[in-house]
Amino acid sequence: AAMATAGAPSAAAPATAVVVTGAAGRLGLAIAQALRKAGHRVVGVDRPGAPGATEAARQLDGFVLLDLAGDAGPTGAKLREVFAGVDAVVHCAAWPGPSATPPPAVVASGRSCPDFGIGLEDTSPSGLLRDNVMMTACLCDAAVAAGVRRVVFSSSAFAIGWSHVGPTAQGFIPASLPIDERHAPRPFESYGLSKAMGEAVLETAARTALHTSFVSLRFPNVIKGEKWDSMPWPAPTADKPLPMLMWAYAHEDDVVEAHVNAVTLGDVASKSGQHETYIIAAPDTRFAAPTMELLDVCVGKGVVDASLLGRASILSSAKAIQRLGVRPRSWAGTAQPGCSLHPIKGNAAVLAARADPNLEHFSLDGFKLDSGLSLGPGTTLAYRVYGAPPDESAGRGLILHPTSFDAVHTEVDEEVGPGKMLDIDRYCVVVMNMLGNGVSFSPSTSPTYPHARSSYPSLITVGDNVRAQAAALHERFGTNKRRKVGEGSDCADGRDLIRPPRLSLIYGYSMGALQALEWAVRFPDAVARVAAVCGTARCAPINDCFLLSLEAALCADPAWRATSDNSAGYFESTPSKGLKAFARIYSGWGIGSKWYEDEVFKQFGFESAENFIRDSYEAGFAKSDADDMLAQVRTWRAADVSRPYGGDSQAAFDRIRARVVYLPCDGDRYFTVEAARREAARLGADRARVSVIESAWGHRAGDPWRRQGAEKEAAHIRREVRLLLDES
Repeated sequence: AAMATAGAPSAAAPATAVVVTGAAGRLGLAIAQALRKAGHRVVGVDRPGAPGATEAARQLDGFVLLDLAGDAGPTGAKLREVFAGVDAVVHCAAWPGPSATPPPAVVASGRSCPDFGIGLEDTSPSGLLRDNVMMTACLCDAAVAAGVRRVVFSSSAFAIGWSHVGPTAQGFIPASLPIDERHAPRPFESYGLSKAMGEAVLETAARTALHTSFVSLRFPNVIKGEKWDSMPWPAPTADKPLPMLMWAYAHEDDVVEAHVNAVTLGDVASKSGQHETYIIAAPDTRFAAPTMELLDVCVGKGVVDASLLGRASILSSAKAIQRLGVRPRSWAGTAQPGCSLHPIKGNAAVLAARADPNLEHFSLDGFKLDSGLSLGPGTTLAYRVYGAPPDESAGRGLILHPTSFDAVHTEVDEEVGPGKMLDIDRYCVVVMNMLGNGVSFSPSTSPTYPHARSSYPSLITVGDNVRAQAAALHERFGTNKRRKVGEGSDCADGRDLIRPPRLSLIYGYSMGALQALEWAVRFPDAVARVAAVCGTARCAPINDCFLLSLEAALCADPAWRATSDNSAGYFESTPSKGLKAFARIYSGWGIGSKWYEDEVFKQFGFESAENFIRDSYEAGFAKSDADDMLAQVRTWRAADVSRPYGGDSQAAFDRIRARVVYLPCDGDRYFTVEAARREAARLGADRARVSVIESAWGHRAGDPWRRQGAEKEAAHIRREVRLLLDES
């Protein structure tokens, strides 16, 4: 490509054009090349005389020579020309590291580390600060003025607190670990300050921007591919310290991928005027020694509030893994003792659901659980909207369909569509992924190293799911009316008041029914109808007995690692034996007794019960994520609509104003017909009725949509749901 001078920028780019500053540098050029490979037209920008500029210009679609640290007025005007018609800007241009000159007090103390393991910049701290901040501010203003959709800023984890000394009084010592995006920048030198100020520039611009969203990527020391084998490094000691943020690292390819995804993925900062920050770091430290041992030696025992297992990193990439789709790699691969880094990613259905381009995410950052715990950055509720938005004036209602145990939205949407049971010609349908199912916030959507999985909340209740869903619907479709918490059907999520839109129907199977009835109790004004298919409003004692056996089977596997107080834990590797035992227990509960007694399985091509159990249940659970399943089992066990009302079930049922149809199966062993009839009696004939599904399928009768031979059960459910929707 031709190289343009600052006075003659490349022609305006099409809608898929991206500008990358610092494009003559190694990282900037790698990002630009990756964006071109992804189908974008890429224009590079770098200063006149930048080494590598000529070669970079040959590899890109355009190249502009411009000193971004020059006079702000002319530079800004020229940038606006360059940005005309551009979709996104990636800002890498900067002094790329700390100044070789420490702060004066560090120089005076003589405590500066003798070897940082990285090159430092031969420039003054004040000059570095001036140049980096000026470049970012000038670029940000020009991008907003040009209507650029997305600005991606190469920030740095050094903004959090890199220092020229080790963890001492003049260096960075965090209060707790791991560090995530909630940790405010606390720079100790000019480079970290320049990056923190750059993020502040974007945050300030976001408050007034109408068409631009902003993403800042904080990554620690970047390890080049050819240097990857240099790890592990010798462990730091009290005599030979190392700044704590140098304990963390990231492979250059993971950093490149994060920049590309920050440009291309819509919901990483989906709204104009939004600024999102992400940490990109490997899941472990660059040392072979356990992290807690390093803390004891270098900082002192008990100084930092931390409970890190194995070689776990001091930085958490949970938000980036969940939202950016980046899973940073480890120098140790998958076999390093003491720090399991193997990806337990879930089965094919979960992976496909995560990749659904129509999936939407509602942030749960700050959401307070029933336990009092608040969720952090990167935690989201994932859902999909089917059909046009609801419109009460046109008679177009809203239907909610929560997922069931070990199911994702793409597995339960068979009856969602034009003319189907959940008819999107008449209704807008929202399918919500339950927390813990591998698509919404789950153990498996946290980083794949143990401490993140073991720190997943020990219990997320059905009520937590319902309040999160209500908050998501409130934001997506909700009314502008607000009331004080506690009035009517309002509920607080820890950030805002929730008043969800009116729901024509909540359709729920199994755990979906638990959620549907919890909705009717918590938000009585919002729910018109409930179809509870093979499910009730609580986990009955016999149901709990079944679930306890499942939990015991999983945790008996040698891969299970409990925390010291047994309140939590994680699976160090895939628990194959535990999953097999889990499946065999489930096969005796999830299907009706007639299925085995009358050998109904032979009608479906299974020679024996053993063949059926092996090919249906064992195969079905073999690739499931055990941590996710355990989280869902615990949610299920705690289900009871009377929890917020001191165990008073009648008080809870008295709140329900919805019309409810219970659709139990006569062969269901844990959500029984008797339990459904007892609950319907509490509601009274004016609010509830029971329509029994007669089937050898047992509990599976409530999920007949993809089962050959379950047409009778499917017809029964369709008929009853359509009758319910026709009731006024």
